[in-house]
Amino acid sequence: MLLSAYNRVTELYAHCRSAYSQSSCLYFGPYIVLTEEDGQQGDPIGPLLFCNTIHPMLSYLEASLKLGYLDDVNLGGTVKTVALDVEEIIRAGSEIGLSLNVSKYGLIAHKDSG
Repeated sequence: MLLSAYNRVTELYAHCRSAYSQSSCLYFGPYIVLTEEDGQQGDPIGPLLFCNTIHPMLSYLEASLKLGYLDDVNLGGTVKTVALDVEEIIRAGSEIGLSLNVSKYGLIAHKDSG
């Protein structure tokens, strides 16, 4: 996320680095939990940083329809193209620390699509 901010929104990088370059302490009663990954829940800049991080991956996909809002992505096209794009999302996502939640994954195809 920081690398993507550095490469694509340099105006925000200093702020992002100061907020995310070190672990944050979350306090829950007597417990302290260190946050070491992802943006902070409730951080107003978090959605921008996430979308900025996945945008290059989505732009590279071949599907004729690519809709993404935060971690929800919809693809439209031939079954073959969409299947190849899903494989690319899995591959490219793993390189940046993301994984596809297969329990939320779905495919809708026309009965004649083969």
